[in-house]
Amino acid sequence: MELPKSRLGHKSHIQTIDGKQTSYEVVDEELFLAPSNNRKAFCLHKLRFGDGREVFRIAYYMIAEKPRMRGKWAYGQFAPMMTEEEMRMIFEKVRAKGWM
Repeated sequence: MELPKSRLGHKSHIQTIDGKQTSYEVVDEELFLAPSNNRKAFCLHKLRFGDGREVFRIAYYMIAEKPRMRGKWAYGQFAPMMTEEEMRMIFEKVRAKGWM
């Protein structure tokens, strides 16, 4: 199955948790099919905000089932963004638990 379209270079505006508007660009990306299910793809993004700070996002796509998007890749809109330090901490905890 063909992978979803790349978001590399994609620019977007979001509202922060405190209600302010900000923008970011996808500056690097790794996109791959899930080995357990070819109807799911994982996406690792490096994002750069307008103020220069960089964060990471772990996202996913699924082949949609609802009529409007059926059979197409649908982006998982609730993907967490985290700093490099936070991502490192997550993976350290995964290793400490013996999950990886």
